Amino acid sequence: MIRNSLKPKTPFTKATDRWPSTCARCGADVSPTYDSIATKARKHGDSPRGCRPCADRDLAEANKLDEAELLASIVAANIEPLEPYRNNSTPWKCRCLNQGCPRKGKPIKVTMKTVRRGGMACKYCARHEIHPDDAFEMMLELGQVRPTAPYPGVDQPWPGDCLRCGSRVSPRLHDVKNGGQGACQDCAPNTPLTPAQAWDRAVSYRVLPNDKAAFRNTNTPWEGTCMDCLAPVSPSLGNLYRGQGACNACKRTGFNDQKPAVVYLLHRSAEPAMAKIGICEDAPHNTRLKLHRGNDWEVAYTLPFMVGLHARLVESAIKRLWFKERGWEDGRARGEARFDGYTETVVLHDLGRAEPWEQLTAMALWTDVLIQAGLLGFAPDEAQLSPAPAITAGQAGSAAV
Repeated sequence: MIRNSLKPKTPFTKATDRWPSTCARCGADVSPTYDSIATKARKHGDSPRGCRPCADRDLAEANKLDEAELLASIVAANIEPLEPYRNNSTPWKCRCLNQGCPRKGKPIKVTMKTVRRGGMACKYCARHEIHPDDAFEMMLELGQVRPTAPYPGVDQPWPGDCLRCGSRVSPRLHDVKNGGQGACQDCAPNTPLTPAQAWDRAVSYRVLPNDKAAFRNTNTPWEGTCMDCLAPVSPSLGNLYRGQGACNACKRTGFNDQKPAVVYLLHRSAEPAMAKIGICEDAPHNTRLKLHRGNDWEVAYTLPFMVGLHARLVESAIKRLWFKERGWEDGRARGEARFDGYTETVVLHDLGRAEPWEQLTAMALWTDVLIQAGLLGFAPDEAQLSPAPAITAGQAGSAAV
């Protein structure tokens, strides 16, 4: 044991028992068996290898590639290094250059030991793993669900809010991505519905059916009237669920710069206290603020605009003022999860900010919003420019942009 840089701390018992020792190289407390140390010594000879981490570092240094080998491996792996190479066992920050890589040029970690053994450098191209950011986009796009918790893994239930009906759901990304299953049981197109349930769902999509008894199933066209333009329509509930829209004349697909919109400021009192700036359509079918309330945010102020583009410009001006000109940290800099709109949040109490910004209030932040709206010249252009303490019941359900 001594010849192998391990100092026993207790008397020897037998070869297969754990033997508490101290690594003479790094000082770590370890408990190898005498049998394991003796086996390595018989195979490789006595050497001051020490504990397992010390031995692994020695092995990594011994197998470190020279410049020519490293260059050849980089070319073969089709990667671009973003930091200096250390050894074969240390994860190496690189950029995958494969066409169609799921990371789309974003940094990945590469272990050259895996590459030298014939494995793919990019575990995302190899489909061995899905990056949390990519998983978020998949769930948002394929499942129409906005996650409300960090990514747990492809086979684990992932809590979120259905963007179609606002229900709390917990689908697995594997089912949404590969299984063809809907993420929400409440509004899935293959869920059996009673005529009353079908009627309610059609109305939620802004369609007023002509005859409740005429409903057959979610894949059969159902004659009705568009509740926005009063045009006759015949959509199936399945197509509405898939986002095709009920009326070609006025269907809505996300935030519309030409439609009325709202700039809102949210407040969360739980530590650390935060505020969030955002925009949403000013329409009864929206659920955006309802979803925020479900995530423990309170609506502090709202400001309606007749033109959605004006709301977008005000939001951009506020984010530029807070996070670029004043240098405040947003949620991304603080390591917050992406699902909570991390580019739009600011901590109210931060002693690291310069005076007079150490202690903020929702009212002070809303004053910034009103000032920026005035500087952009929207004050005389909008009918309502005073802050509202809460949004109306019809607006409380604003859909995410």
